[in-house]
Amino acid sequence: AVGGRRSSGAVGAAIFQAIEESHENEQRQNYEQQLHELLKDVDENFHAELKAPCHMVEVLEAKPNVTNTWTFAPTVIFCLTVVTTIGYGYMYPVTDEGRGFCIFFALIGIPLFMACLAVYAQHTANFIRWVCKKLRSIMGGQEEENETVQQIVTVLFCLLVILTFSAYLSYKEKWSYFDSIYFTFISFTTIGFGDLYPQSSDTLFYFLFVFFIILGLISLGTVIEAQTTNFSKFLTFISNTCECMCGKCLTVEKDTMSEYDQDEVNHTKAIHDNKV
Repeated sequence: AVGGRRSSGAVGAAIFQAIEESHENEQRQNYEQQLHELLKDVDENFHAELKAPCHMVEVLEAKPNVTNTWTFAPTVIFCLTVVTTIGYGYMYPVTDEGRGFCIFFALIGIPLFMACLAVYAQHTANFIRWVCKKLRSIMGGQEEENETVQQIVTVLFCLLVILTFSAYLSYKEKWSYFDSIYFTFISFTTIGFGDLYPQSSDTLFYFLFVFFIILGLISLGTVIEAQTTNFSKFLTFISNTCECMCGKCLTVEKDTMSEYDQDEVNHTKAIHDNKV
């Protein structure tokens, strides 16, 4: 499952790169050529005092991305944001071929990744459960206490991942720690506003980014699984309580109606006897 997910991500990244990178290079070359033609005969004093004519401003405002966006490593990150449905919006396909392949890749990649994520989350929960059982066997305790400890350990593990990734982003991107926590939470919950996005481009950063995103989704998925169980128990308790209350009301109403019906029968019988 791990090898299949990695190979599909690598293949998807290679295809996206092949489709979009050539268009990006062509766009950048056209921009540089137009900019050169406009500025080659402009006197520096004229440019400083009168700025640029309107048509020059239009070209400058239409500046494309002059960096190499669709290289392999950023494209892997893009594929990750597609299959995780985070969708930061910092890069996206602009060609018809790229957009068409993005639809196809999402249809295949999203359910595949979600299935793998569910398996990893279950394995993580089983590992935490095993650790808690070992601790209970050593330290003693009740089964109910073990379940509580398991939930606490799960939450602490998720917090550890969030705080660690946030600390790395704060150091690497020079963000405030709160901004880093905000970005991490928005990413792990797959909200992905895109208002913040790291600008680092070294290989180690890409590797750690992918690692923490996947680990964060797994840890948060484990927490959500545990909390879903708690909420299900709570909702079942409320439902049973409502059924008990309604059942008592119906029983009281039924008893009252039975007594009323019996009185009516006795009254009718007495009238009949008097007539006889």
